[in-house]
Amino acid sequence: ALTGRGKPVGRVKLVKCSEIASDTVEFQFARPKGFVHQPGQWARITLDDMTFQDGRGNSRPLSIVSAPHEEQLVFATRISGSAFKAALTGLKVGEEVSLAGPGGTFRLDAASTCPIVFIAGGIGITPFISMIRDAMHSGRNQDIWLFYSNRDPATAAYLSELQAADAAHDHFNLVATMTSAEDGSTTWDGETGFVDHEMLKRHLPDVAAPIYYCVGPPAMVSATQEMLEKAGVDHSDLIIEKFTGY
Repeated sequence: ALTGRGKPVGRVKLVKCSEIASDTVEFQFARPKGFVHQPGQWARITLDDMTFQDGRGNSRPLSIVSAPHEEQLVFATRISGSAFKAALTGLKVGEEVSLAGPGGTFRLDAASTCPIVFIAGGIGITPFISMIRDAMHSGRNQDIWLFYSNRDPATAAYLSELQAADAAHDHFNLVATMTSAEDGSTTWDGETGFVDHEMLKRHLPDVAAPIYYCVGPPAMVSATQEMLEKAGVDHSDLIIEKFTGY
């Protein structure tokens, strides 16, 4: 899970706030001078004032969406009933928050040339967006598959960006799947249901060969880990990050 306090950086100003998918909001902050992160890392945001409290405090670590080369420092989160998220989504452009970080070891091995598989559930896509943007920008010569599960296309943050990247880059392959499409409640002509061994076999040359990175709710991550190990993936080739509610 995302843990740790991170090194204090200072104050950052909100530049833009926008809804990028159903119940999902993106926050763009001015990148602090000298702030450098690795794709996949997080930073901690601390809010000054919170209208109401829920006993969980005014500070949270959030995965960084933006790649290291991008001008703004970007985060995205699902809207929920927590006090922190209510205060975060209530920020006005120009207001400031305190920032600490970066932190976390959920990142790619720069020297590795092994095929990579990303498995993301919902808002777990955020660290992968940073990794994918960085890989595209740097011309990383490494095959990457992203299996991205959502309830329906409306809830799939960054889906259009990922579809465009899939079309434009030979080494990046997107497999988007919608769980509600199985019962006919969603119009979707791609994969449906949850990511399982059979879905992996349909798209991967060798299920046991890649390094796997998995992010999402704890139950989803645990189930995926068990599925991959049963499919013959070595435990050392599986890197996970659990997103708990906040």
